[in-house]
Amino acid sequence: MSRRPIGNCRGVCLAEVLIALAAGAVVLSATVQSLDHFERRLSKQHVVAAQAQDLRIGLKVLEDELRVMGAGASASEAPLHVADRQDVEFTANLSGLVTTLADPVSPVQQELPVVNGADWPKGKRILVCDRMQCAEGRLARDGRKTTLSVAAPLGHEFAPGSEVRVVNRVRYYVKTDRNGPARVMRDVDGGANPLIGEVARFQFSYFDRTGAPTTDPLQVTRVRIDAAVGEGRNRVIRDIGLRGR
Repeated sequence: MSRRPIGNCRGVCLAEVLIALAAGAVVLSATVQSLDHFERRLSKQHVVAAQAQDLRIGLKVLEDELRVMGAGASASEAPLHVADRQDVEFTANLSGLVTTLADPVSPVQQELPVVNGADWPKGKRILVCDRMQCAEGRLARDGRKTTLSVAAPLGHEFAPGSEVRVVNRVRYYVKTDRNGPARVMRDVDGGANPLIGEVARFQFSYFDRTGAPTTDPLQVTRVRIDAAVGEGRNRVIRDIGLRGR
């Protein structure tokens, strides 16, 4: 009677199985680590792309509104009120709402007959101007097709054809939270909202007609924006010429 040798393994031995399992575990671990690394890189790229998009859109809004600075302001009012490194404030007619008086207006009148006052929002500041003077008012209610109602009399007499326009007070500034990243805020008529988040760098520079730096709001004809978000690698510099200045 013959006996099978103990050391003779036909098929797969336990040792070989253990070695194969160990090798498979190493490969699986390496694969998981690679996938995790790839996922982190992809997630970071998505964040960077989103931050860059946020910056592009925010700067486009800011540039467009800086270019209409002074639209709606009276001739005696300086349209640029604040010109600091991280704070700019100015007057503009952002919505482009302009109409004219359809009939004469007395100094004590609060119902203004206009050519078209539809869709003018309640609470907005308005200016009524002729060739000699301007008077400021605030809308007491939403505008109607042929009437704008002001909260108080204008105090001056105006002839038909006098221009009526909305005047917005616009401010852009950097807000830094104690436990969070800096943000660029957009404030229109007292209502502030974040425009650009995760700000790494953001500052304004101001120049006069000769190209020289200036801090005098009356002399500013060009504004430069120097901005970056996230880790600060995507720095953007934009120059905006101010219309009519």
